[in-house]
Amino acid sequence: MQQYFYATPLNEKMIIELDKDVLYHLIKVLRKDSSYTFRIVDCQGKVFHAHLINNYQAEILKFLDENNELDKNITCIISLIKNDKLELSVQKLTELGIKRIVLYEAERSVVKLKEDKQIIRLAKIAKEAAEQCHRNIIPEICAAKFIKQLEQYKSEQNYICYEADNNIVDIDVKGSISFIIGPEGGFEDKEYQQICDLGFESISLGKRILRAETAAIYMSSIIVGKCQ
Repeated sequence: MQQYFYATPLNEKMIIELDKDVLYHLIKVLRKDSSYTFRIVDCQGKVFHAHLINNYQAEILKFLDENNELDKNITCIISLIKNDKLELSVQKLTELGIKRIVLYEAERSVVKLKEDKQIIRLAKIAKEAAEQCHRNIIPEICAAKFIKQLEQYKSEQNYICYEADNNIVDIDVKGSISFIIGPEGGFEDKEYQQICDLGFESISLGKRILRAETAAIYMSSIIVGKCQ
């Protein structure tokens, strides 16, 4: 069943005006009419069934007591990589249930941070992925240009994934978690040490050197698996 997000609180029996992009998708792409029931999630993460009543409005039918979010907040701080790989990462991290994705401009990042344009594009990808997998929220997309900014994205447990470390990942999920993935080519030695000095524990994802997008998805999967 198709899902959409709505920017304000909803209640049963409300009549609402739908965004033009939602209307286009429902009517022109899916070719649906008032007989089709779809899911709509409000700004509080509440899920409802709704249906069209004309070409621009919908009626909220029924509240669904449903929560598809993880019981732990997970933040993935991913160093900037090429756009197609970054977009894939955001899509898959959203599907896995990551709550916050932070773009970090590492020393060896092959692309530079273009905050407004980049975040808008990735936020759209996260929204579409959250709709597809029936999440209650859209992950937050943030940016950090400097190491000191990473401090504000720390959680109760904090990790940096580092290929030279022998401490193979074995995480006991006790609270919220933040983890950092390096760029293509890895972290600079000084940069790695500065991140560790912020309180991020160094761990390894195994003997093989993973691509950044693979490492982000793999680490997320390990943590999510312990949260289910």
